Amino acid sequence: MSFSLFSLNLWNLNQDVRGRMRRLDTYLSAARPTLACFQEVSPLEPGGRPQSDLICTQMPEMTRLYSSQTQWNEREEGLAMLSSLPLISFDSFMLPEAPKDQQRRLQIAVFRYRGKKIIVANTHLAFREDQDNFRLIQVEIILKHLASSAKHHETSAIILVGDFNSTPNSLPIAKVLDDQLQLRDPFAKTDLRRFGHTFAAESPYADVTATNRWIDYVFVTDCFEIQSLELSLNGSLSGDYVSDHAALEITFELSGRSNSKK
Repeated sequence: MSFSLFSLNLWNLNQDVRGRMRRLDTYLSAARPTLACFQEVSPLEPGGRPQSDLICTQMPEMTRLYSSQTQWNEREEGLAMLSSLPLISFDSFMLPEAPKDQQRRLQIAVFRYRGKKIIVANTHLAFREDQDNFRLIQVEIILKHLASSAKHHETSAIILVGDFNSTPNSLPIAKVLDDQLQLRDPFAKTDLRRFGHTFAAESPYADVTATNRWIDYVFVTDCFEIQSLELSLNGSLSGDYVSDHAALEITFELSGRSNSKK
């Protein structure tokens, strides 16, 4: 039995947030992902529920994990993770701050799947295009936290997702792929990568001065056998954007190579 993951930068509370969340909820209620990770998640009002509570509403069994990350012009912004898998543990960590940026965070959750442990990490790195050196430092801290979690939980089944604000040939992405954790990018060398992008300048929600870029990722270890990959909510179906980003979707199975224990 396979499981699926969905990841998307929600574009916080901009332009008709409730309408965008209703459309996203309809999509996810039909897709029914096992795991869903979101970036740029904000409470609908100060001290209120995060907008991630407005999606996956037809899946009440999903555990919802929200972490406040930063403040943008007095608006709280964070990360959210939703899962129908049994939760073993959850934590979040602050990342080094880049100049003229805000505080960034990493979520790490450990879930049980078919008697094995899976580590799922969600993050959103510094956003300015010229800050790859600072994103590299943030990635180094992320990899250390993942290595520590893998050792503690005795598992090599790791998934790292998020908006890295870094293109595929950048230093931060190279660091992820060259690390001893042996994470890989399933979308690399696919037609989706060659002809697609995750930041969509043509989206009605995008900054008109921006350009198309691939900056969102799902990294996995070899414990996972990839069954399908998809770039969705990217305007391909009658302009079905709900954000200035497209969503990444992946379906996979956990192979026998995981070292996790029951």
